[in-house]
Amino acid sequence: MADFQENETVRMEAFSDGVFAIDITLLTFELKLPVFKEEHTSRSLFFAMLHQWPSYVAFLLSFATIFVIWVNHHRMYSVIRRSDARFMYYNGLLLLLTSLIPFTTNILARYIQTSATELATALSMLVFGATTGTFYLMWNYATQDYYLLKRPAADVRIHSVRNGLILSSSIYSVSALLAAVAPYVSLFIGLLMVVYLSRLKYHREKVV
Repeated sequence: MADFQENETVRMEAFSDGVFAIDITLLTFELKLPVFKEEHTSRSLFFAMLHQWPSYVAFLLSFATIFVIWVNHHRMYSVIRRSDARFMYYNGLLLLLTSLIPFTTNILARYIQTSATELATALSMLVFGATTGTFYLMWNYATQDYYLLKRPAADVRIHSVRNGLILSSSIYSVSALLAAVAPYVSLFIGLLMVVYLSRLKYHREKVV
């Protein structure tokens, strides 16, 4: 008989929320103050801040992605009532991949204007794609024969969410390949995916 832990989902979600919060906080460390070697004015400060636009782009993309990951994590757990060891490890893998986002953000911010733009962009898209792929593993496992879902589960959008996660992972993978020839287009696709993922609904009636 499966070793279900019906009271563990609250602890898992609370722990995950803490990791997401830390990851988002780490993103702000890449937002550096402009450094001047001589006296400066408001005008020079303004243009120095503009010169740091890669950091702002990387921060915005990564913040939005982690936030939408958190939203989907919350929505998923709103229809799940129990967990087992395998599901917990899937959740751990999701947190591991999300914790890599501040690192890839750092790389993207530093190299977006260099000859390494392609690789920096591709790394971010690969991590985003792996994250949504892990979401798919979690959802597919939890919904198989309504395995970990709350009862009744008839109103849970099992297939539409599954297809949405497959599509998201595929688009991120294509975007990572596209980064080799059009890195800025790849970044724009990453922003569009945030909008798409924000619209995934896990229940037909509940607004979560």
